[in-house]
Formats: sequence, structure tokens, C-alpha cells
Amino acid sequence: MKKRFRKGFTVTEVLIATAILAIFVSMAVVGTSALFGTGEQMMTVSKAAVLGSDVMKAVTNELRFGEAFQYTPESEGAKQGPLSSYNSTAYGESCKMEIGTEEHAGELVIVNTSKDKTFFPIGTAAYDEVRIKSITFTVTEENGRFIVTCGLAITSDGENVLWEKSVSTVPLYQKATV
Repeated sequence: MKKRFRKGFTVTEVLIATAILAIFVSMAVVGTSALFGTGEQMMTVSKAAVLGSDVMKAVTNELRFGEAFQYTPESEGAKQGPLSSYNSTAYGESCKMEIGTEEHAGELVIVNTSKDKTFFPIGTAAYDEVRIKSITFTVTEENGRFIVTCGLAITSDGENVLWEKSVSTVPLYQKATV
């Protein structure tokens, strides 16, 4: 074996060693790029979960302390329907929560319809890749108590849902009108 190292390698041996090295390098490059792609996806999903959590916190606080919930029954005699408006302790009377449009697209917006004012309870600068896809509010009357349920979906591309959750809140002030 010492003889072989003194003489050096043949051209064929060098070519085979180079080919094997190239295969290992290409496998490492593909594996690394897949790893970074997965990391970016996980970071986007994480941002979606954080935004969803922050929006749900703002929504549940707003609904918990709200009063005079107005809803439209889904059918005759139904005790459930979409939330039309409510009175907010922070933003005034006749408010509704919705998704913003134009420059505030994908953000939670609280609109005070009686004063024609718009409020943005959550700064979304930290959530540059994700936004709200849909948000729904349903008021249900059960055993003389009103329960407001919020459904929320977060997206990054406007189509695929990255995070979705529904949470129910019982307002402290049990006043609602149909």
C-alpha cells in the first residue's frame, strides 16, 4: 500500500473519487435547501399562530366586556344568528368587527358605525407574511344566556389556511336584541 501512495493515483481513480465526492456534495446541497425550505414554512405557520392568538385575545376581550349585542336570526324563531353590532366599552356604540380592506387588508378592524370611525386594535407590522382570511361572529341564546362565537382563519397567500380556530365567549353583560 505504501508503494501505491508513492506512485500516486491513476486518472481513473481520481475521476471515480471526484464523481463520488460530487454525489455527496449534491446530496448535501439538496438536503440543506430542503431543510431551509421547511424552516421557512414552519416560521410562517408560527407567525400565523401568533397572529391568530393575538386576534382571538383582542376579540374575546372586546366581546366579553361588550353589551347590547344585536344579531339577525338565521330563520323564524331561531335563537342563533350572525352578529350585526354591539356596544363596546372601548370604541363606543354600534360597533362591528370585520376584516380591513385596501391598505388594511387582512387586519382586524373595529368600525363604530354611529360615529363613522375605524379602529385597529392590533398592530400587524410584526406579521408581515400572514393576514386574516376570514372572521365570523355568531350569537347563540342558550338557557337565557347569550354566547358569542368567533371563527377565525389565518392565511399567507390568501387561499390556503395556515391556522384556524373557533372560540366562544360569554359576555359579562347579558343584553342582546334581535
